[in-house]
Amino acid sequence: MTLDDSETPAGGTVRAVRRALAILKAFDDNRELPLREIAERASLDRGTTRRLLLTLMAEGVILQDADSGLYSLGPVIRRLARSLGDFDLRQVAAPLLRNLAAELGLTVFLSEYRDHTAICLERYHDHKGMEVHLWAIGGSLQLNCGGAPKVLLAWQPDEEIELALARPLTALTVRTCVDRRRFKAHLRLIRKRGWELAIDDVVIGLSALAVPLLDAHEQLRGCISIAGLNDQMARRGEPVYLRRLIELRDKIRPLLA
Repeated sequence: MTLDDSETPAGGTVRAVRRALAILKAFDDNRELPLREIAERASLDRGTTRRLLLTLMAEGVILQDADSGLYSLGPVIRRLARSLGDFDLRQVAAPLLRNLAAELGLTVFLSEYRDHTAICLERYHDHKGMEVHLWAIGGSLQLNCGGAPKVLLAWQPDEEIELALARPLTALTVRTCVDRRRFKAHLRLIRKRGWELAIDDVVIGLSALAVPLLDAHEQLRGCISIAGLNDQMARRGEPVYLRRLIELRDKIRPLLA
């Protein structure tokens, strides 16, 4: 049985609040949802659900993807979650990164800088293409190779960069940079242009493209990267999917508020 606006209010505006909460609870698995599924989960008719969603969107509680039409939790909910100390970058980014992996048929990584190293938080792949297994979830990569580790290091304070570079730089391939002066100059280039395309420096034949996730205060929150074969990732040394990755970064950024 669904509820509609013709029913007698049970406590005036309390009914509206209960309905809004029912809609929010529909996102308990943090997925992007279509209108139909939200209405079913909240036990509301679609018209009422649509009106409440519009109100929640106006307040920043709900977001709607312009391309897919799917709804997701908005930045207000994220801010409240962060105030409780329970912010999870994986939950924020998961639907968009999963969709990107399916769209491109490539492996997508979400990572963060923690304890002086680059940590893989999640890895997404659509099984239609070749999956890159080199960076396990929860695992780390050395900071002088790969797209994401170099991006994460490039956005660290100078003192943290010096601390990281005080350790020995080892080479995974002949393309891995182990010269500290050259590497520091390359980190400055990464930060200036806002992305990194790493070719052959983890495994010969593989490339990774990475961009930082910055919040509204320009603070680094993590990194998103995609990896695949060299001929998939680069043409004449230029990244193939840079525009797509930047679009995705810009979609995630409001969720980090």
